[in-house]
Amino acid sequence: MIDFISLVNGKFKKEICVLDRGLAYGDGVFETMIWHKFDSKPGYGVEFWDMHLKRMMNSCDNLRINKPSNQIINLYRKKVILKAIKSGMNRGILKILITRGSGGRGYKFDNTLKPNIIFLIFPIVDNSGIKATKGVNLKICQKKLSKNFFLAGMKHLNRIDSVMLRNEWSGNNFFEGIITDENDNVIEGSMSNIFMIYNKNLVTPKIDSYGINGIIRQVILKKFNNYFKNVKETKFKLDFLMKADGIFICNSLIKILPVKKVGDKKFIIPEIIMQLKEILEDKGNLEIG
Repeated sequence: MIDFISLVNGKFKKEICVLDRGLAYGDGVFETMIWHKFDSKPGYGVEFWDMHLKRMMNSCDNLRINKPSNQIINLYRKKVILKAIKSGMNRGILKILITRGSGGRGYKFDNTLKPNIIFLIFPIVDNSGIKATKGVNLKICQKKLSKNFFLAGMKHLNRIDSVMLRNEWSGNNFFEGIITDENDNVIEGSMSNIFMIYNKNLVTPKIDSYGINGIIRQVILKKFNNYFKNVKETKFKLDFLMKADGIFICNSLIKILPVKKVGDKKFIIPEIIMQLKEILEDKGNLEIG
């Protein structure tokens, strides 16, 4: 099994210029998603591709990065996934990074910089089956998430907050950590968004000055209204989370994972969470032929 495949600006290589601003300043954006080779016909599909592409391009606009055309992105996507299929992979993780480009010292950037476009393919290590049925444990992180109105919601490359938060624990006792702000409002996980079920309502933290507006989070807010009395984005603290009738976390790789424990508090896993998980894992979510 291959470790990974990398495509840098359309060429299969593993190196990038040391002056790249993504390396120096986290000056760029990224997206992570899952792709599958079709079982019954030629080609492949990428889960929620249009939503990932839209968020990536909008983030480039917000950061004033000279974004590549959709045509270039689609060409590189096809090239790297077909390479993976020829290498014997039937499904995998696709990660796309767009940095502002390579150029000099200092925070001031040149408006004419050509972006660096990196496509990475990784194999999937699928160990979520047991976690999906039994649930996962969450740790309450001690460090707080940095506040930034401008960057909130974007999948930018400045991920040092998540790096430090994720390393508050080691071992297998916890799968994920819950992050709060300076007012102890629940925001998200170190790598996921969080939802709670309360009195037949689905509730998730509001993403306005912290955190990432995940693609699966967006899908849930848009498509799962009929399963609950109300679907709400609001601010709430840990003591309210502890009153939940059920909790789950989500991102583009794990989809939905039920939570069985937060700190020392145990939770039941309502059947509705497993139903929603099945819906999100349907191959009908594949969008590219």
